[in-house]
Amino acid sequence: MLHADFIRTDPAYRATLHARGLDDVSEFLTRVAGRVAAWSRTTDTLHVPGADGEPGFYLKRYFYPRWRNRLRGMLRGTFFGAHRGQAEYRALNTMLALGISAVRPVAFGSRRVGNFVTACFLITEEVPGACNLTTFARDALTGRQSVTRPQRLAMVRRLAAQVAVMHASRFAHGQLFWRNVLVRTGPDGTPEFFFLDAQPPRRWPFLSRNGHWWLRELSHLATSAIPFTTRTERLRFLLAYFNARRLTPEIKAHTREIERQAQRWRRHELRRIKMNDLFEEWNRQLATDQAQTAAKRPGPGRRDLAGDGTPEDIS
Repeated sequence: MLHADFIRTDPAYRATLHARGLDDVSEFLTRVAGRVAAWSRTTDTLHVPGADGEPGFYLKRYFYPRWRNRLRGMLRGTFFGAHRGQAEYRALNTMLALGISAVRPVAFGSRRVGNFVTACFLITEEVPGACNLTTFARDALTGRQSVTRPQRLAMVRRLAAQVAVMHASRFAHGQLFWRNVLVRTGPDGTPEFFFLDAQPPRRWPFLSRNGHWWLRELSHLATSAIPFTTRTERLRFLLAYFNARRLTPEIKAHTREIERQAQRWRRHELRRIKMNDLFEEWNRQLATDQAQTAAKRPGPGRRDLAGDGTPEDIS
């Protein structure tokens, strides 16, 4: 079936993407090389490593294999408007323009059949040394990551401050779960957070839900936090978010509403946390297997004479 491909690349990244083979729509949609960072029935995300110590990229793909998927996308505006990859590209650029710490989008594109979107994608630049907050929390819980109490408090305050800045800019992320927040330690030892997977900006989010649209966002964060944090830590987060020294009656009312809304997402988020754990474990095992294979591979001037994987010197 005839199709039309489109790709839009940030000019500053054009040469780098070309060098990594990331400048062709067919390559994007059929690529299997790379670490799988996320997967669902119609969406996946691959990590493409950088060269010579440079940051890599994340390739996020949306597939619409059946006509019912394509028709549903058409009803959501993709027939004449922006598809998911393009919408996320715009949302992330909006965040960066507002001074909100977000991952950097570098390219987006699509494949269409008769103007119906059959697949689309978004490429973002890797944040070196960062992982999503759910992975960080799981590593801290299992002892793979050492986190002191002062470090936990610093993370609580820093994330609350960054979310407050985002909301003060009237930007609604839309999916503010921990899996969509990256964390790393900065050069000065302080935590740094970066947001990703933002939904397309809503024009007037502050008019919805009686002006308390941000309560939904805070409930997403609370849902993700419950399995890994104490109630005291979550209250500290809200105090930092509201820049308050103590719980006022108004903040207490907001806290109750956040907890109520968080319960709506609990089962869904527990499934996503479980999937995140499975992918992290799979990738750790893959890294171990690759390291073992590389260790067995004969080096320069050596070859496997015995045929049992043991190299012998032939120099």
